[in-house]
Amino acid sequence: MEKGIIGSLLNQPASESAGTGRKEIELQVKVIPPRECPRCGNGVLHRHGTVSKRRVLDAFLDGHWIYLSWIPLRLRCTRCRKTFLCRPAGVRPWSRLTDRAIRTMVEYSRRMSYTSTAELLQLDRHRVRRVILKYVEPNILPEQGQPVVLTLDELSFSRHDYMSMAGELAPTRRVLSLLDNDLMRTIEGYLRYLKDSGVVVEAFVIDMKDSWRKAVKRVFPQAKVVVDPFHVVQDANRRLDECRKIEQEAYKTDIPRYPLLKPREKLTPKQVQQLEVVRRKFPALYELYQLKEELRDILRERDVERAREKIYWWLVAADTAANAEGRVWANTIRSWREEILNLIYFTAQGRRYTNGYIEGKITVAKMIKRLGFGFRNRQSFLKRAFIGCCPRSVIPQLLT
Repeated sequence: MEKGIIGSLLNQPASESAGTGRKEIELQVKVIPPRECPRCGNGVLHRHGTVSKRRVLDAFLDGHWIYLSWIPLRLRCTRCRKTFLCRPAGVRPWSRLTDRAIRTMVEYSRRMSYTSTAELLQLDRHRVRRVILKYVEPNILPEQGQPVVLTLDELSFSRHDYMSMAGELAPTRRVLSLLDNDLMRTIEGYLRYLKDSGVVVEAFVIDMKDSWRKAVKRVFPQAKVVVDPFHVVQDANRRLDECRKIEQEAYKTDIPRYPLLKPREKLTPKQVQQLEVVRRKFPALYELYQLKEELRDILRERDVERAREKIYWWLVAADTAANAEGRVWANTIRSWREEILNLIYFTAQGRRYTNGYIEGKITVAKMIKRLGFGFRNRQSFLKRAFIGCCPRSVIPQLLT
């Protein structure tokens, strides 16, 4: 038990709560009064009135709920005349749950629906839901006093309704916060909250979104913005596939998709032959494929100066490509050139940062949404997804 509680189990078997069939064990505790007034420090306290017996949920053990029961002490200071109530440690005023019981409900709710958690803990599902909404705060501050590397990505709540998930990649990897929406004023407000809290940001890993890049630069002008290499390749594949569809429509013939989009080193012998056919019949499309593979080589580079030179010659080749999409593509890469070089800068130090970690946590949040068969309440999903993405060790930090 916590300090200040002297307890003894009743010498009786677990009883069933009337009307619920729930087995309970009652633990009687004695409250030890303080030696001095918490307000003025006076050591003379008098008992002031009587209070009826209290009983709260405390712990779930082997299918049984353990209840704490005690008679509160109502004391009054002779100097400041303040009256206060003494209760066991870990019990909040007017709460029917101890802090241990709240942590138990939150831990069981990490990867289960409200209904499954309630059935396991023999409680009402609405009670579990109210506990999550009331006590969970979906926000953790990064480590202060040392530079951190942060990341940001989108999380879908419904079809065209998005939230934002912020995470830390270094020195620790964890989810920091779930934002209610993906509006720029919300994201920038969160970044300013981090700055005002004393967080020093060394780098920020984002997708290819110019609005996010501008927001990071406005709040953390000294931070290096790093573009996620997966999204650079994804953008390249999207452009290449669109050009393939245009060529296919113009020549009224099928052009295989996978030989163009798969990495060169993973092609099968049959796909190599199909790619050779594309090279002979559609040279402009094959030229874009070569640009895509050269860009992949640049993203794997480990020397910043060599990568800078390769990007220069890549831009020259893209600007002079036979397909007009090459010039549009070149403008995009030219706009994100410094962010690509920042990626290579950290890669050369043995610290390659991507959005892979936060993407995995977003997958966990989607799994939680499926387990709950969808959510109508936005805050309910936000808090459930957040505790599901956090390890059990940080749950005490989330409780308000």
